[in-house]
Amino acid sequence: MKALVYPAWDTLEIREVDPPSPAPGEVIVRVAAVGICGSEVEAVASRSPRRPPPLIMGHEFCGEVEEVGPGVGEVVRGERVVSSSIISCGRCAECRTGATHLCPRREVLGMNRPGAFAERVAVPAAALHPLPERVSPLQGALVEPLANAVHVWALLGQRFPEVVVVIGCGAIGLMAIQVARAGGALTLVAADTSDARLAMAHAVGAEPVLNPARQDLQAEVRELTRGRGADVVIDAVGTAATRRAAVVAARPGGEVVWIGLHGDATEVPGRDVVLGERRITGSYAVTARDLETAIGLFAHGRIEIEPWVRPFALAEGPRVFRELLAAPPSDYAKALLLP
Repeated sequence: MKALVYPAWDTLEIREVDPPSPAPGEVIVRVAAVGICGSEVEAVASRSPRRPPPLIMGHEFCGEVEEVGPGVGEVVRGERVVSSSIISCGRCAECRTGATHLCPRREVLGMNRPGAFAERVAVPAAALHPLPERVSPLQGALVEPLANAVHVWALLGQRFPEVVVVIGCGAIGLMAIQVARAGGALTLVAADTSDARLAMAHAVGAEPVLNPARQDLQAEVRELTRGRGADVVIDAVGTAATRRAAVVAARPGGEVVWIGLHGDATEVPGRDVVLGERRITGSYAVTARDLETAIGLFAHGRIEIEPWVRPFALAEGPRVFRELLAAPPSDYAKALLLP
């Protein structure tokens, strides 16, 4: 079969590789569409030890069950499915309480085991979710990243917040804006240093949109909220500067969620956190419930992807990666590969 292989540092190429065979409890999925995650682009750019070559990456995908391995009874050939990117042990304390994404023995597709940048991929049947016919392959490949935005929303204590600010209008930020809208947020503010990304954010419901390169984000949010600050601020970038900006843009008693992971060391204003009782929460990956919610949002037409998603043939994968590594594109925010 053909696959987009990461054979060595700084190298991506299409190769002919042996197709996978299902182990007990696994199925083979013929991949219909797979997304290129920002974490994968970053891994190649930084030579991340979390994704060392040789490797087939790809963890955001949908497809059709082609082969069923021994011991699988709940999945049938021909079924349309999406998969969790997290393969958990199912036995630890975290798994038993439903926090499978925090399993200390978890594996990640496209990181610890071969992923879906290929025509076929082997997946444990327990990680699969049925995909309704009315959800297209392009939408199906976006279920996992949408579920990340759903997970952010599920972590919040507030319901129907008046003002939500999303910092970073890449794919996760654009998803977070739309989940916030579906979740009852009244005012959606988007912040990004790219005017092209801000235009995409506006197209999916953000108003106003702010460029911190030209505008003072904290001052603009204070003016919008009569001096209080935002109820919820989501940082979908993950640098020291954006994490700090998220904290100072939140109102006293407000909530901050960090989902971006571009950097590690971060200094935030401790007085603002303590004296204002601002709550900072980290968000990582997804649960089975988040995936089911994401599927439902697509099935009911609540998520718009046309302004910012671009499909490419799998054979174009190396070129698309090179372009993403060079600079964020101005005409789309998410690349999908079609094997």
